[in-house]
Amino acid sequence: MNFASRTIPSSDACCTQSGAMMAGRATCSMSRSGLQGVMRNFCCPTKLATVAALIATREVNQESLINTSDLESSVRSYGQNWDFRENIWKSSEALELWLLEEEPAQVAADLLGTDQVWLLRDQTYFKRPGSERTPWHQDAMFIPVRGCNFLTLWIPFSAINHASDSPLEYWSPTAPACHLLEGGSAEASFMSYRSYWQHQGWAHTSTLGLQPGDCSFHDGWTLHGSDVHYAKHDRLAFVAVYGCGEGQLELAPPMPHAPDSLRDQVHLLRKGLHQSCFEELMEGDPVPSHHNPMIRCSPKQPLPIHSPKSLSD
Repeated sequence: MNFASRTIPSSDACCTQSGAMMAGRATCSMSRSGLQGVMRNFCCPTKLATVAALIATREVNQESLINTSDLESSVRSYGQNWDFRENIWKSSEALELWLLEEEPAQVAADLLGTDQVWLLRDQTYFKRPGSERTPWHQDAMFIPVRGCNFLTLWIPFSAINHASDSPLEYWSPTAPACHLLEGGSAEASFMSYRSYWQHQGWAHTSTLGLQPGDCSFHDGWTLHGSDVHYAKHDRLAFVAVYGCGEGQLELAPPMPHAPDSLRDQVHLLRKGLHQSCFEELMEGDPVPSHHNPMIRCSPKQPLPIHSPKSLSD
């Protein structure tokens, strides 16, 4: 496999600078290619347990999701043992407030250095024992938006103590680029890319060692994935994705240099996100829209957060 020929410099790569977090609340770092790092103690573990319980009470019929969401169906094509649900905030006022006014929103504002941040979606990545690996990918490729930056917070509800817990891995080249990878979740391609990047001296970090109350973060062009979940207990991770800036809806970029399998998956996932996050918008329409609420906090503001129905009350 010719890895180098599948790498294209990205003109849309995030160029934001990390805001300094309040002392004692978090530690973070910048990768060489963008915004990526690990944050300790961003949220009280007791409060996070309350969030996890909220999400657990809003489980929905999985067959219904597969029948109505192209995104869910595509993800399950390589994650049959996953519990993958998105936009849970729409059915929980308390979760909405947490994501828009409390710790996750504050982290997004601090890292992006602005209050002009909007919520794209939340989602569960709950892996049951034996769940398949998550292929190496870059989130921005699958988001049907041109002209915005994106930040993902990866929040574990269960401890990531061992390699068998399927920690999320990050690989950072020397410069931002769009990587047109193929092979999906197949072991051979997953291991080959990992070996190649290691040989090239790319920076590598992971979520190994994170505990409930910690999180990792990455921008839309950060390469990441995770191996098979070998542990005997569920790996519970929750993700919040925030957008920054204004852009336009773009459903099917041509991607002439991409492998057919990747191009097909990009178009399918963009179609799914169009359905779940930008319903009824047309190609070229402005984003964010009425579907994407703005956060209600500013960078570097001290806790406590001001939610009238705070989970910490």
